[in-house]
Amino acid sequence: MEKLRVSSYMIPVKLEKEEGKYMLIHGYTGAIDIVSEELLNDIQSIGEKNNLIQPMVEQLLKRGYLTTKTQEEEYSYVARIARALHKRDEILHKSFTWIVSYNCNFRCPYCFENRDKKDSVYSFSFTKDMVDRTYRVMEEIEPRKELLNHYITLYGGEPLLKENKEIVKYIVFEGQKRGYVFHAVTNGYDLDYYIDLLGKNLICQLQITIDGTKEYHNRTRRHYQDPNSFDKIIFNIQKILDANIDVQINIRVNTDNCNISDFSKLKEFFTKKGFFRHSNFRMYSAIIVDSNIILNQDKKELGILSTKDFIQKQKERGNIAFCNGYSAIYRKISNAILDKKAISLTSTFCAAQTSGYLFSPLGEIYPCWDVVGNKDYQIGQIQSDYIHWDKQRLEAWRHHDIVHRRVNIVNMHCSVGEDVWLKRITTAFIFRKYLKKQ
Repeated sequence: MEKLRVSSYMIPVKLEKEEGKYMLIHGYTGAIDIVSEELLNDIQSIGEKNNLIQPMVEQLLKRGYLTTKTQEEEYSYVARIARALHKRDEILHKSFTWIVSYNCNFRCPYCFENRDKKDSVYSFSFTKDMVDRTYRVMEEIEPRKELLNHYITLYGGEPLLKENKEIVKYIVFEGQKRGYVFHAVTNGYDLDYYIDLLGKNLICQLQITIDGTKEYHNRTRRHYQDPNSFDKIIFNIQKILDANIDVQINIRVNTDNCNISDFSKLKEFFTKKGFFRHSNFRMYSAIIVDSNIILNQDKKELGILSTKDFIQKQKERGNIAFCNGYSAIYRKISNAILDKKAISLTSTFCAAQTSGYLFSPLGEIYPCWDVVGNKDYQIGQIQSDYIHWDKQRLEAWRHHDIVHRRVNIVNMHCSVGEDVWLKRITTAFIFRKYLKKQ
């Protein structure tokens, strides 16, 4: 008989509310099971002794927790799966984002787009000619209509500046003719100028950033003229909700150690305003990441949190389900449990690794939101009648997946960039909630 060993992709998670019980998750089979501590010990000691009856061994092999593959064979097996998934996503998941303008009416300390990327030559928006040309470029990138992602994201700078209204209107109506609907990433300050462009078949989703209650938000997310931008943004949200406009509103709270305690107060504020009574309103907390893409000198003012501290602090405050990234893993594992299906697999983290394209009014093409305006990461340039691709950069972005990372290939069920600790605490919490529903 071939030698048995514990799979390198088995993740045991101790259940906090179930004494002596563990949840097992398998990284590439997607299996989820609840086992006793005794059975887990028997599984983990399989290389030294075998206390398991043959039917149990066969079941554990089928679920993936035990394997006859060597570690190297298992890594190679996962690599083949990852390459196939990556190829699938490259074909099926085209993602288009329009940087309507680099200009912005806010001066946020954590912004990775410095003022030199927002002023002078960068301050203008798309023209109608550039809009038409960009739609032609999109058709060139993906001519097969059945494979198109029919969402276009409007980004910036700030895409929904009041002075951008006419060109945004042109972008939306031209896109609507081609079967597109729109998402907008906005600070929400000038939303009152865009009410007529919001709706199911127009701009159907808004991500609005509010970094805390009134005092904190106004102090950190500074409008270049208005010292009280908070009230204006809240007024705009209230106006949309009161009008029952069919648009999803997602409030993003960029979170560090300075405002993490303020998140609960903001949630309470929204509750009192009655915002959560609307099914199209939600909020979430997103950790501010310490990386070299944050270029502002005010970066020193940020109280950067580790992922572990961020999750722990939000958990202590009862806000764990509101954490960005966590919620994606929550849905993936929760759906698998409730639907009694294996966890879906992925080999990449974001569209930049497969088929993300961000178009600027200067004709630039970038792969990722976080590098717009940085020429070092530009993958293409729209010329008058063709696209000039930087093939070397394009290859570098598109070939980045778990196979090509410098660390071992582990835990395919979760996105690249999320650490094992986060996966474990997430799994334990989800199963507690699941038990309470039964």
